[in-house]
Amino acid sequence: TMFAMAEYPNGQMVFFNVRNVNHKGYKHQVINEYYLEDGSKIVGEGNYSIIRPGSDKAEPLKLPKGKVTPGGNWGAFIAAVRANDPSMANGNVEDAHYGCVMGHLMNNSYRLGKQVPFNSKAGGFAENSDAYEHFMQLHEIMKDGVGIPEDGAEYTVGPWLTFDPETERHTGEFADEANQLLADPHNPEFDIPKVADV
Repeated sequence: TMFAMAEYPNGQMVFFNVRNVNHKGYKHQVINEYYLEDGSKIVGEGNYSIIRPGSDKAEPLKLPKGKVTPGGNWGAFIAAVRANDPSMANGNVEDAHYGCVMGHLMNNSYRLGKQVPFNSKAGGFAENSDAYEHFMQLHEIMKDGVGIPEDGAEYTVGPWLTFDPETERHTGEFADEANQLLADPHNPEFDIPKVADV
């Protein structure tokens, strides 16, 4: 179970929630919500809708369906590798990288996190009502649904990290520690050979 958030330079926010705990009334969830700079919020799982500023009603978003090959993304990737034909994949490496990097950056924050008491103030989101709402959903699930007692349990709360998209390096406070998490240690025995050496 994890809740993470990210903010783009223009103020847009992404809240990432994963619920992987079985309990009575458990609902399988992987949710991405997008908080746009104009105050709109895009929500949904598969069928997305938008809630515009000043409204509490969601309007359906009409998005074209993406072309997905038989076997889905995993099957398409494996088929493309076997055929040595990148065009068979549902996307390219660069798009896949940019599609995944935010999750990895959020995980870096978690990995640098500190243990804090299991209570409703643990996230420190009092000044961000949207973040507080998401955190409280997590807290209520863990406290009421899973039955974690508020005395003796802990959360891991990571620091707010900054990231330069041009250099793809963390900057600011915690940069040294976070940059160490961007790549695993180099293992020479797994080097990809240069063309001249093959």
